[in-house]
Amino acid sequence: MLLPTVDQWKRSTLLCIGACAIVLAVASCGSSQVVRAPESKPDSLLTYDEAILRLDDWRMRIRKLEDDDQKMQGEVKALEERLNAAVAELKRCQDETNKLIGATDAQINQFRERLGRLEGRIRELRALNDNDFEARRSEVYALAAEWNRLRNEKIAVLPEFFDRMIAARRDIQSLMDRKPAWRGKYVVRPWSESKDCLWNIAGQSEVYGDPFHWPKIWQANTDLIKNPDIIQPGWELNVPPPGPLTPEEKRAERRYWRKKRQAMAAQQEQAMQQSQATPSPTGESTERGEKRP
Repeated sequence: MLLPTVDQWKRSTLLCIGACAIVLAVASCGSSQVVRAPESKPDSLLTYDEAILRLDDWRMRIRKLEDDDQKMQGEVKALEERLNAAVAELKRCQDETNKLIGATDAQINQFRERLGRLEGRIRELRALNDNDFEARRSEVYALAAEWNRLRNEKIAVLPEFFDRMIAARRDIQSLMDRKPAWRGKYVVRPWSESKDCLWNIAGQSEVYGDPFHWPKIWQANTDLIKNPDIIQPGWELNVPPPGPLTPEEKRAERRYWRKKRQAMAAQQEQAMQQSQATPSPTGESTERGEKRP
């Protein structure tokens, strides 16, 4: 085999270098002309080079999303393990608590149902208007009795029920304190049954809840009531709307107490005169009827 001469080797080397330069120049010229297309440009309008770049971009995004997904799956698995451990610990605590109060799961479920029914009846009564509530006021006391029965069970102290029991008691008390609707009429009942007088009637919760407002009833029924100290069973009295005493009602009350004091003073004077006029068992009478010690 004949070896190339030095000149031949130089020429072949130069030819190779030139060919490489041309290839690199063409490649560099071609790549410098490819620009990433904007996101708003539809795929159907992309050039071949732009489409290749867009595909490469989407492949990178997909790989990133896959990596993020794997990372999140790992975090979810770790959280599930922590959750399962917490649930197991909670179940252990519940079992120990049930053991302390001597209750089974069935008894706790039964208590839960009873408390739920009680709360439902409370909500139902609280939603009634005044007239409908008055017709069912007696049910409030049944709710209070049921609450007391639940309270006497040890299950009531469990965290699941403790706050609910307190809220139920507060709601029942608000129903008990709910004032009856004002009706505008009151029928006087016998004294032996109800101790009805203007003072006691005004003090009833379904009237004013304040006995000092008795002059309002008196002044609204002057056609019947001539003496505020005397009312008859069976009288149907007009009851004005609740509110402070009017100036006329205040003046009537002052007149009443002034006459009351005058009558009491007259009675005391009369009693004193009678005591002075009564003969003494040991005294001697003069011609004028005066008694001596």
